[in-house]
Amino acid sequence: MELPSDEALRWIVTTYARWRHRHGGSIGTPDLVLPNAEFFPDEFHRDGSSAARLLKRMIHYAPIRDDLGIELAFVEPATDRAGGCGSLACESGSPAAGRALDVQELDLGYRVFVEVADVANAEALAGSLSRAVGALVLYEAGDPVDAPTSEIAAVACGFGVLLCNGAAVWAKACSGLRLARTTVLSVEEVAVALALFLAAHGTKASSAFAFLGSTQRAAFDTANDWVASNPLLVETLRERPGALETGTFDLEPLRGPMGRWLHKRKLEKELRPVQVTAPRMTDERRRRLDEARALVDEAEGEISLSSYSRRGGMGS
Repeated sequence: MELPSDEALRWIVTTYARWRHRHGGSIGTPDLVLPNAEFFPDEFHRDGSSAARLLKRMIHYAPIRDDLGIELAFVEPATDRAGGCGSLACESGSPAAGRALDVQELDLGYRVFVEVADVANAEALAGSLSRAVGALVLYEAGDPVDAPTSEIAAVACGFGVLLCNGAAVWAKACSGLRLARTTVLSVEEVAVALALFLAAHGTKASSAFAFLGSTQRAAFDTANDWVASNPLLVETLRERPGALETGTFDLEPLRGPMGRWLHKRKLEKELRPVQVTAPRMTDERRRRLDEARALVDEAEGEISLSSYSRRGGMGS
């Protein structure tokens, strides 16, 4: 798969760096939430009750209070996206344009909107709820909230695998299998954010790779290689994320294993402290230094003798 554009890569890095700079210290190292029985032991029945239980567990893993007032509302897709049989894959139009922010702030809590078509697919539902949790985290942190930023926040809180799977969902449509998504960001963009999250926290890429679908794995492979090609960027994101907020940083191109090794050697050479060596001493310079030392020794001897004479010698 292709990498996102440089503009998109810069936005992802800047947005994630801003989040880490402002909130990384308070949330620490989030768990990488995985779609397995360890994180989600409840049975999933593709109904409203299962969706509510799923959201409750995800809120528990997020850096927000468990007792937030949450209303779950099920809605049909917008008229400009509905089509065919009304299933997830039959929605027409651009998912990026149609997926609006799915959380509404209320006087005493929040309302989370879930499209009815998403409930029928566990990956789609988990992806949709992940971006909703990201929006809830932004609201509770007092940060500006929009759909793309809520998805970066979801990745930063450990929901990157769920969001990535929801960004490319193969579902049955009237004309057969079609690729749909429940995110504003593309699967390639979510994969880059996920790879940055893993690198920033020192988590092995294999921890996520095993739980991604085939389309997501292809996107993640490319994203992970790009992140590995930018070691200075990752180090800055980990140690000094505030330095990346302005967007003024270099983006290294995607490199293969050999290219990454050579680039690393180049960086190590450039960052190695310069060792200053003393100039080689010539015979003439050594002769002059010896003469200077002799003059100093002679002067010190005269000063000592003069001082001894003024004291009157031994018999005084």
